[in-house]
Amino acid sequence: MGSEEVRLFHRLLAEAKIHRKRIDDALACLKKDPLSIPCSDQLIYRFSKLQDTMGRKLFRALMDAVGDWSATTTMIDILNWLDKQGLIELQMWQKVRNICNEIAHNYDDDPKTTRAILDEIANALPAMDAVMENVETFADRKGLL
Repeated sequence: MGSEEVRLFHRLLAEAKIHRKRIDDALACLKKDPLSIPCSDQLIYRFSKLQDTMGRKLFRALMDAVGDWSATTTMIDILNWLDKQGLIELQMWQKVRNICNEIAHNYDDDPKTTRAILDEIANALPAMDAVMENVETFADRKGLL
């Protein structure tokens, strides 16, 4: 575990927390104006960014920082490792990925579609928060924080 890997992990964890904070901002905005397209767009964008940051970058950086990652590690290997460590539940993470796929393929300005996606995001946030908490706890136990 080199200092460069640990710094990258810290940077990506901070990035994920920024996305999560912006999600809360968007949710607060939607409480004031449930039909706000800019607030909906912000929520959807930040949720997608959070999932991407965690899934494509943070998880890999965590594995790298603890010395369990190699250039040949596949995404399924990463997810299985995270599951084995008790950091994620594979089915939950697949649901989050499905939401992001739905956003990419079906999100538009149709109010019904938007509402359904926003509801799915709201339902997924507690599980994503738990993953973030699990990652931080694990990183702390490994001396990364």
